[in-house]
Amino acid sequence: MPLNKSFFIIYSGNILNELKSKNIKNFFILNSHLAIINVSETFDCEMLRKLDSVVSIIESSSMSSLIELNDTSIENGETIKDASGIDYIEKNPYLNLKGKNILVAIIDSGIDYLNKDFIDDDNKTKILSIWDQQKVSDKVYDNVPFGTEITEDEINEAILNNNPNLTTDTIGTGTIVSGIICGEGNIINDYRGIAPESKLIVVKLKEYNNRYLNTRKSYRDTDFLAGIRYVLDIAKRENKPLIINLTVGSISSEVNGMNLLDTFDELSNPGVFVVGGAGNQGNTGIHYLGKLESINDIKDIIIQVGEQNSLDILMEVRSLDKLGVQIISPSGELSYIANYTPENIVFSGSFNSENTKYRIYYSYPDLLLARQKVIVNLKDIKPGVWTLRVTPEFLVNGEFNLYLPNKNLLSEETKFVNSDSISTITTYSAGKNTITVGVFNDRTSSMWLGSSQGSTFGDFLKPDIVASGVDIISTFINNTYKVSTGSGISSSIATGVVALIIEYLIEQSKFTRLTLFPQVIKTYLMLGAEKKDIYKYPNISQGYGILNLENTIREIADNL
Repeated sequence: MPLNKSFFIIYSGNILNELKSKNIKNFFILNSHLAIINVSETFDCEMLRKLDSVVSIIESSSMSSLIELNDTSIENGETIKDASGIDYIEKNPYLNLKGKNILVAIIDSGIDYLNKDFIDDDNKTKILSIWDQQKVSDKVYDNVPFGTEITEDEINEAILNNNPNLTTDTIGTGTIVSGIICGEGNIINDYRGIAPESKLIVVKLKEYNNRYLNTRKSYRDTDFLAGIRYVLDIAKRENKPLIINLTVGSISSEVNGMNLLDTFDELSNPGVFVVGGAGNQGNTGIHYLGKLESINDIKDIIIQVGEQNSLDILMEVRSLDKLGVQIISPSGELSYIANYTPENIVFSGSFNSENTKYRIYYSYPDLLLARQKVIVNLKDIKPGVWTLRVTPEFLVNGEFNLYLPNKNLLSEETKFVNSDSISTITTYSAGKNTITVGVFNDRTSSMWLGSSQGSTFGDFLKPDIVASGVDIISTFINNTYKVSTGSGISSSIATGVVALIIEYLIEQSKFTRLTLFPQVIKTYLMLGAEKKDIYKYPNISQGYGILNLENTIREIADNL
């Protein structure tokens, strides 16, 4: 039976033995708090809740690329050199920074390992290892029940034999971000990357079709966090600083600085750094901010839906309120009103006229959000105007956020009719230790409209900085170059810069891999960021300003 569903298990105790006792074989222990399982569509997850070690179960959610492939010709794009400011490094006789002894993790669509930009002068690869999660073979990584691990030696042999069959990048986004960071520019020197002596650890994520739209590919966050485990293990083996570049994103969320990445203790350790794209949801209609004014108030939120297979809606409540949720179909049929119950009840049913099935379930308080969270699934959804009705059950301040999946997974017509661009940072890039990067447009000297924004609620601000991310030229599949845009591009530019900064700090100071904490790097980036006179900093669009490599190096030099 196909394993079409996956879940996170947050646990405390001996989850390994308990899963084996229930004859669950397809699982992966990620860390001392988190595991994932892959199961069939008919699997009864309520059985898991009865296990003594299980604290919480979370169904996987879809992720998508934070990169838009442009049709713009490369002659009209911006080079990585201009976008990153590495000209300052190259012209400085006292600085020879190329990312030496720095590892960079790419968790994306894979890599074109035969591309000349990833092969050095000795005809050796720049890639330490690849975990292709889609390729079926007996050569799995550390008993993980899926995928194939490809070693550096195997890649080097494939280069000698011009063998393209070890793994492929059919989409190209993983190759693009790898080129931004460490491309050699062997084909066209002007298009070389920022830190060409850094080494890559690559995860090719499993691809899924048709969840929301037949023509769109997506990823799963269970596979993504399995990739996090893999790159941490490789970096530990190599005993070198690691930068994890997040170029795929999950559904947006109100920033609260807590997500499942925080279950990996290593991500707050010295020598491990996470750089993440803020998201591309700034002007896409996927977020609605609402408020109930009194216990008698009702809010009807209109969702325009185009042609697609299904739709998920996430509600996050800002305070300790308890809010009820009801769905109204285009023909006027009403779902159950899903109000709070202490049991984990799933409200399910169908709309007869539309032949659309629904599920509504929520947690209160949610383990990560610490407030109410509601998830609505609509399967076989039909085009038209759908309504989500929110009613108060217990009210403190009445504010709530509603989110749709990332826009590049949805029909163009699907959106909230009255949407907001704030509070649209993608979940896994919103952690406190993550360097969250928005998108700046060098050509117009302004923000890119699609760049996700932070929240005005609370005192936790994101993004941290912004970087160039519009019409950037980088390495592409089949020894070509491509122009791309998005926060996956700006995070990759920031990742390359961070590699140079880490190298500089280790060379010029008493810092070592074991004493260099993520917050140090983030602080220097904030101090060196360029700030425009017309804005007040920090703010929810630009954070602490625009990435500036020269200013950051000067700030470091002044403080060493």
